[in-house]
Amino acid sequence: MKNLLHKTGHWLLLFFITDLIFFFVTWLLTPGMLKSVGLFLVLFTAIALVAGYLMENRQQQKQLKALDNFLEKIDEESFLQLSALMKAPLQPAMKQLYDQFTSLTDAMNEKQLSLENYRDYIEAWTHEMKTPLSLAALVMGNHSEEMSPYVRSRMGYVFHLISEDVERILYYARLQADHVDYHFSNVMLDQCVSLVLSDFQPYIEEKNIAVFSDLQPLTVVTDKKVLSFMIAQLLSNAIKYAAPHKGEIRISINRHSHKTILSVYDNGKGVLPEDAPFIFDKGFTGNHQNRQNATGMGLYLVKKFADAMCVEVGLGEGADRGEGFCIELEFP
Repeated sequence: MKNLLHKTGHWLLLFFITDLIFFFVTWLLTPGMLKSVGLFLVLFTAIALVAGYLMENRQQQKQLKALDNFLEKIDEESFLQLSALMKAPLQPAMKQLYDQFTSLTDAMNEKQLSLENYRDYIEAWTHEMKTPLSLAALVMGNHSEEMSPYVRSRMGYVFHLISEDVERILYYARLQADHVDYHFSNVMLDQCVSLVLSDFQPYIEEKNIAVFSDLQPLTVVTDKKVLSFMIAQLLSNAIKYAAPHKGEIRISINRHSHKTILSVYDNGKGVLPEDAPFIFDKGFTGNHQNRQNATGMGLYLVKKFADAMCVEVGLGEGADRGEGFCIELEFP
């Protein structure tokens, strides 16, 4: 009833005033016909109001349908259909809104294309960088006896840093793709950790870090390449922020409550309590002085890929109290 009154209120007022005028004129001219004329006017008014309401409602239904079609497929044809159903005073404003919307859409499409081209370029660049890196590794392996232990160690350290940065860029570009393919299989978690550790050996030796591992032979279902990248980010973070003197890293794999847990711990300063909720945010480095030169991308990428593969990631106990720093991955 409220809806009916809202839509026909102005017509009711108009008909009411018109009927009063006709009643008054009839009363002046032929008072005896006031009753019959009054009944006719009331019936006519009721029929006119109902007919007007139905016509208005039908017009609104057409407008809503045209609006749905326009929002579903915003193009010139659907706009013209919608505009034809709108009242003449509103059509110029509708045309202006449509022109602005299409302009913004074109700009967004152009920006999206530009971003996709940039991402493709970065991805191609990282793949191309792997060729000279592989060649450098081959040369270092074939001529290692010609180098002094110090030079060989330094070269291995620099090679590892460059490879890690290139790999991080590649996985970041992969994360921006519209669709990321994951290849799940049964993976021996302890073997995967051991392989990543062997890659980090020059870095570990350069930093003079002591590594302690307790790796139970447990299997998880995951993407092996992506998991290796995630472990590499955790190890890189642990090596970078371990204590500068007598630095230690502890890696453990164990089973708890039907979950397999991988923990990577370092004996550094940990993270401040106020920084803990944001440690996985993109670009976040925290307030510790020795983290100001970090990019804040490693743990962000770990969290994003962990979420994609249904792996829980979080801070280990004590990490937010300055008792070292520990990240845990929980595999279902």
